[in-house]
Amino acid sequence: MFKSVLVIILVIGVLWVSRTLMQRLKQPPTNNTAKGKDTVKCLQCNTYIPREDAIIKDGQAFCSQQHLNDWNKSA
Repeated sequence: MFKSVLVIILVIGVLWVSRTLMQRLKQPPTNNTAKGKDTVKCLQCNTYIPREDAIIKDGQAFCSQQHLNDWNKSA
C-alpha cells in the first residue's frame, strides 16, 4: 500500500515539474533593456547614452556639455 502511494506521489511530482518547465520554455524571454531606445557613443569618454539625452554637435555625440567643451579644446 505504501509503495503504491509513493509511486503515485512521484508520478504527480514528475508531471508537475515537467508541466512547469514546459510553461517556462513557451514564455518569451524577458528583456530588461529598454525597447526602442536608440543609443549613441560619447566621443570623449566612449560611454553609450540614449540619443535623446546626448548633446549632438556637428554630427558628433557627447554625454555632457563638459565633454563637448573638452573635445573642442583638444581639437
